[in-house]
Amino acid sequence: MNSDELAMIKKTWEIPVATPTDSGAAILTAFFNRFPSALEKFPFRDVPLEELPTNARFRAHAGRIIRVFDESIRVLGQEGDQEKLDEIWTKVAVNHIPRRISKESYNQLRGVILETLTAVCNLDDSQQETWTKLVDHVYSIIFKSINEEGDAI
Repeated sequence: MNSDELAMIKKTWEIPVATPTDSGAAILTAFFNRFPSALEKFPFRDVPLEELPTNARFRAHAGRIIRVFDESIRVLGQEGDQEKLDEIWTKVAVNHIPRRISKESYNQLRGVILETLTAVCNLDDSQQETWTKLVDHVYSIIFKSINEEGDAI
């Protein structure tokens, strides 16, 4: 990414990171509403969809999602940023391997993340392209660590 793209990512990121738990909850709520079977892979799978927004386990997980993105966005543009991104997202992938999350499910979440960011940040087409570039890079790191069924490679 060039310096203008990095600046745009960091600037637009200020919106969702201002309320990290609520932002993560918006992503996960949209994800589970669109793909209800995905809920089975989460520790709060026994909680009805309508109760998720107030569930402590759900909100904690939602906040963690935004924090890992925040950690990633903070390192962008720093010396060794690609190595740091590899480290951050490989750890995420490895931590999720026991859940055997398919690449299809990861990609479904990818779409919801981008749609939510676009809506929350009011992204234009160029900004959407830049965010897509970043999220695609993150996903390429994750997918280096897992196979189609979500097992370790």
